[in-house]
Amino acid sequence: MIRLLITCAVLLPTVASTIAAPAKGEVEVRFLAERIPANLGKVVLANKETRSDPFDLPMNNLSRPQKPPARLFSVWAVEHNRSIATIQLPEEGNSFVVLLLPSAKGDYSPVVMPFDNPNFKGGDIYFYNNANKPVLGMIGKAKLSLNPGKGTVLTPRGFGNKNYYHVMLGVRETEGNKVIKSMKWPSSKTMRNYVFFFVDPINRRITFRGVDEFIPKKIPKT
Repeated sequence: MIRLLITCAVLLPTVASTIAAPAKGEVEVRFLAERIPANLGKVVLANKETRSDPFDLPMNNLSRPQKPPARLFSVWAVEHNRSIATIQLPEEGNSFVVLLLPSAKGDYSPVVMPFDNPNFKGGDIYFYNNANKPVLGMIGKAKLSLNPGKGTVLTPRGFGNKNYYHVMLGVRETEGNKVIKSMKWPSSKTMRNYVFFFVDPINRRITFRGVDEFIPKKIPKT
């Protein structure tokens, strides 16, 4: 699994995705936070009229599907009694993933994507650069170049063999490119991955962490 090989990142468990579609007309959201303050506590999804049941934001896996009160709502920290993110869901689609990225203001900036995204398949990696410098990479033979505040889906190419591909990740410094990590990553069509680049709050260096999401094979209709 990817989490066993990224030795400089936080080691993370795998989570199985639910393939059941929401009921007609219902909207559901799964959350994933890049990082979570130790004292955050539980959150609710709220607007002026309605609040959801409290739940814990995850950073090691996608949350269970949550029912927002509307397509425009806040993620509200219960213990601090304040909004930590404002989410505007697209008008099209009923199932979404929301990535919560720490901002300089001390809250979260959301990235919203369809849960069943045909452009983010098993075997793909979604990279987001929440650091302050451009990041670079070679994932097999696929190249990554990502400016701060940007995200992209990348499909690895050029496997070392059928089980893994070679990966090199780095950062563009003023004096030249600097390698963060060189390693082997496993290849799997039943997994898609989220990789966040960010500045470590302790040593102030750019690092990264990855989260695996298991994609069950859909049973064909008979």
